[in-house]
This record gives sequence, C-alpha cells and structure tokens, in this order.
Amino acid sequence: MIVINHKETIKKKMLVELLNRTVPITITNLANLFNKTGRTMRNYLDEIQDEYKEFRIEIVRKTNVGVYITMDDKDKEELLNLFEKDKVGSFNADNFSSKYRQIYILKTLFEDKFSYTIQMFADDLYCSKSTIVNELVHVQAWVERYNLILQRKQNQGLWIEGDEKDYRRAFKDLIDDIQDKEHEVDDFIVSDVGLDYRIDIVDYEKIKSMFPKINLYTIQRIIQEAEKELGLYFTDQAFLNLITHMAITIERLKNHKSVSSTENYFESLKKEREYTVARWVVNELSKEFKVSFPEEEIGYISIHMMGAKIQEHYDAEESSAIIENYDVDFTDMAKSIISMSSEILDVDLTKDEGLLTRLVLHLRPTVMRLKYGLRLTNPILSRIKEEYTNIFGVAWACNSIFENKFGVTINEDEVGYLVLHLALSVDKIRSKIKTVIVCSSGIGTSQLVASKLVKKFDNLDITHILPYNLLSQKIIEEADLIITTIRNIKKDEKVIYISALVSENDYMNITNTIKSLKRDGLGIPLSNSEDVKELDDDEYQESILGKELCFLDSDITDFPQAIIYYGKLMEKKGYAKIGFHEDILKREKIGSTYIGKGIAIPHAKDIFVNKSKICIVKFIKPITWQGNKVDVIFILCLKFNDANNTKNFFKKFYSLLENDEMISKIKNAQSINDITYLFD
Repeated sequence: MIVINHKETIKKKMLVELLNRTVPITITNLANLFNKTGRTMRNYLDEIQDEYKEFRIEIVRKTNVGVYITMDDKDKEELLNLFEKDKVGSFNADNFSSKYRQIYILKTLFEDKFSYTIQMFADDLYCSKSTIVNELVHVQAWVERYNLILQRKQNQGLWIEGDEKDYRRAFKDLIDDIQDKEHEVDDFIVSDVGLDYRIDIVDYEKIKSMFPKINLYTIQRIIQEAEKELGLYFTDQAFLNLITHMAITIERLKNHKSVSSTENYFESLKKEREYTVARWVVNELSKEFKVSFPEEEIGYISIHMMGAKIQEHYDAEESSAIIENYDVDFTDMAKSIISMSSEILDVDLTKDEGLLTRLVLHLRPTVMRLKYGLRLTNPILSRIKEEYTNIFGVAWACNSIFENKFGVTINEDEVGYLVLHLALSVDKIRSKIKTVIVCSSGIGTSQLVASKLVKKFDNLDITHILPYNLLSQKIIEEADLIITTIRNIKKDEKVIYISALVSENDYMNITNTIKSLKRDGLGIPLSNSEDVKELDDDEYQESILGKELCFLDSDITDFPQAIIYYGKLMEKKGYAKIGFHEDILKREKIGSTYIGKGIAIPHAKDIFVNKSKICIVKFIKPITWQGNKVDVIFILCLKFNDANNTKNFFKKFYSLLENDEMISKIKNAQSINDITYLFD
C-alpha cells in the first residue's frame, strides 16, 4: 500500500495533538512525531494560527518550555467535535478530497501488485463503498484517455488492462501530474552529493516513493554515460523523464510485462545512433537490476532518447552547418512555422538565423514525441499561457504544418515550448546589448527568463542561453552582460544574479548595471522604450466572421456540450463536414486548446473544413474545462495553410489578445454587437 503524507491532514493532526495535550510539547518532539523538520513545524503552526482564527485560538511558543494552545473551552469542544466528525483525530484516518482519492486509487492500481477491492479502498481512505464507486467513474474516464480499461469483477477486485505502451504512458503521466505539495525541500536531507543538478530533490523523492526497490542513482549514472556517448546533454525535464521511464520499464519487466509491436519501424530505428546507445543502456540496466530486456525494449528506449529535449548550445558560425546537415524536412518545417508566424504577428522573424537553428533542433525530438505518443510535461505552461497568450494562439495556428508534413497533432505542452522559441525571437528584434543567460535548469525556464528580460529591456541581445557547465571564458569575455540565476558564479562587474521569477528588484539591478557599464565607456545604448510595436490594422474580410455565428449562451454548462451543439450547427450550415465536432473533441483529449485569459480556440483538422468561418460563443456564466475557467470560445473552422482570411483573422486575434482592455470588453459583452465590433 502507498503511504502518502498530506499537508492539510498533518496540520489538522497537529492541532488535535495540541488540543488534547495537558502539557507543552517542544518543537523537536513535535517534528519527530510527524516526521518533519522543526522549520516545517513552525511554518505549519503559523498557518494553523491564521486558518483557525475564527475559533479564537492562540498558539503559544515559549523558549525552553514548548508549544501549547490557549482558547475558550467552548471553542475547543466545538473544534474537537468538528474533527471527530471528519475523522481527523486518529493517526489512522484522513480527510481526503475527491481528487486525492482518485489519485490514490490510480497509484495503487498502477502498482499492479494485486487486485484491490472497493472495500479495501474504502478502508484505506476512510469513506463508504458508495463514495469509492463514485470516484471510480472518474478513474475510468481517466484511463480511457489512454485506451486502457478499468476492469471490475466481483470477488476479484479491480485492475487496469490495455496495451503495455499505453499502460506505461498513462503511468508516466500520472506521476507527472501528481503535485506532492506535502513534500517541502527542507524536509529532505540530501545525504548523497551525487544527485544530478538537473533533478529536484522533491521529484527524486516522489519517484523513489513509487519505486522504493529501484536504485535511481544507478539509472542516473547510466543516462549520464549515454549522454557522453551521444555527445549531448538532456534538459532537466528530459533527464527526469528518462529516469522515470526507465524505472517504470524495470518495474514492469520484473512483473513480466514487456512492450510488443507489430509496427514496422524497428528497422529504421536501428540506423539511428540513439539505437546503438540504447542497446548499451539496456545491457547496463540488465546487469545492474538482474532483469532481461526483449529487443522491443531497446527500440522503445531509443524512441524516448530521440524524443528527449537537449540543451541547445552552439556558436553562431555553427548555425549554417547545423541546418545543412539536418533533415531537410525539419528545416522546411521550421521555415514554414517562421513564415506563418511572421505574417500573423506582422514581425519579420525570417532574418533571425538563431530562431531557425533553434527550431530545426527542436522539431526532430518534438515530432518523435508526437509520433509515438510520448508526453513532455511543460512545467511552466500556465505561466506561458498567461504571459504570452497572444503568441500561444499563433503557435496553435502552426498545428496545420505539423499535420501536413508529418501527420501528427501538436498538444498544448508542445505548443508552450514552441511559444518560448517564437517569443524570444519576437522580443529580441530590437535588442542590442550582448547578453548571456546562465541557468541551472533546462532551456525552457532559461528562455522564459530571457523573454521576460528582453520584453522589459528593448536593448538586450541574447547571444547565449546555456547551463553553467558550458559557460566558457571566451563567452564571458565577448559578453557585455551576464545574467544568471545561479549564486556564487564568477565575480565580475558584468555578472548579475537574479531570481528565476525575475522580480522588480532584479529589473532595477539590471538597469543600474547597464547604466554603470555605460558610464565606464562601453558604449552600451540605454533605452527606456518598452512599447510593443503596434500592429498595422490590415483589411479584414468579413466573410470569415459574421453575426450569424456569434452567440451569447446562458444555457450550456460544460465544454463538450458546447462543442457538440455549435460544432453540429457549423456542420448543418455547410461550413464544416460531418465529423467536425467529433474531431474537435478528439483533439481536446490530446491536449486542451485553452490559451489563457479565459479563452479557448477549439479546432479540427483541415479536412473537416468546407469554408473558413469562426464561431464565437461567449458564456454568460464561465464554464470549467480541464481545470480552467473559460469565458469565451472561438471555434475555428479554418484552412490554416492557404486562406488569406485565416491570416487576417489571426492578426486581429493576436492584437486582441495583447490588449487586456479588449479582453475585458469581450468577457463583459452584453450583446452580439459588443463582440463583433471588436473584429470590424
């Protein structure tokens, strides 16, 4: 059985412990009781004091005495009765949320040790069998997204069935989606300095709790050796993904579960260098963990390596060589993305050779992931959506390029990574100070930092974005400015430390440093201009958008219902082919088209489009879709790759998303005219 600590439950148990005590308890003893650090206990006590102030509770902490509670007896009795009803007082009971119960059930089933019964889950989670039955409805819907089946048989229990590749993909995504907020950094003592800098200790502990008998340090060493053989470094997210994948593989093989394939791609994989390295990896894993790997597992590991993001670092003079030596399909695809984005954003990105090179390097692993159903979780996706909502919409428009060239559909995690490349280039156009960004984490976080900086300072020229281990003396000498999220980096007047979130204080320090360098005669230009270039108001063809497809809806309460109703309407009017709405829902299962700021842009493949049209639906009451509040949806019935109307729409759409006042107007619209005038 999985042992799970829950922060909120621990705080309640702490409070019950203090309420029931007749003498004070020291912080040290309290920490030992709950297997936490003293610092964590102090933080929890502060939170308890604030959260239960309505009961007029006072937590007293006295040096050399300990911690105790003073409060009115009546309030104390009321609080204890409340906890008794919720079964919080016992160390064998927890007050679990519905989401928590679902995750617990999934984690237990994916352990695949034996079949669990409904009664066993009810006992574990201190709830009724009917509650578990209700949760299983959601669990079943979740596994069905991966083409898996939740089996239930009387006297045999519950288990998950399906293709092994789908099973592992679901297991991996479940691990990614678990937010272990109860694990705080100060709860862990890193006893082994050998943990790779790309692995967060909280992530390590989470994976270790799932696979306690597997030595993750051994897997780490093997992947590090594989990197040397391949002549590259994986990003932090990719490195963690490979460790997780290999841990899952070892666990499944020990349970005699291996992947099998009737597909014809193994022969082509054998030509790739990743396959050769994957064979070596399998031999090492086999020796270390005493498990046999079938031939198909070599191909499966090579696919994961080919789909892993790498730390992209190259000199300017290497760009041409990279493009010349790369598969022409990826080069053409990168040029198509740049061309479409340039037209929609009304910014010439074609002259940015760095963007072309970055995209070419980025697209090969991206297509591999999409082709073989591998998910690369984007840990900063929500921030990207909120900070670059406009470019997020543009990146979605590039989906047709992926479909036309490789027959794959891009998901929102991948859209987010594409946005980072485009945003950096857009913001860099007016930059002039030769600046190096040095981070300990992967290229995704580094590029987000870079994009925030060039958006604030229009005179930064980001020449390198690289991890600390690749910062050479030559790069330091050629840079005007080095901005880093790593403390204790080489001391130099041109080096500035900032936080990964980039605070206002960081902006001030950068401004002062630039001024200082300018005074020292380096000739660095100083500009206070932060205005974003205004987009020209191109002629908009009204044929793509009309009042007949603009609605204020007060009846529909969920997203799929809206897609079915309005998608069928577009089919009935002849703008879309039969199956249009079904294809939209199919895509939403792959990845939500929510782009931030309460806006979603659901769309189907080009083959379901007869005539380009946009259907706008503004909900009187926001609906919830995959954890996001949606105020308005733009159902895109568009041929993305050919119609001028499409590009004109996205130019207008981009301009709207850039303007918070315009977004507020559309959210507060009280009539159809209030919406359509925004696109006139």
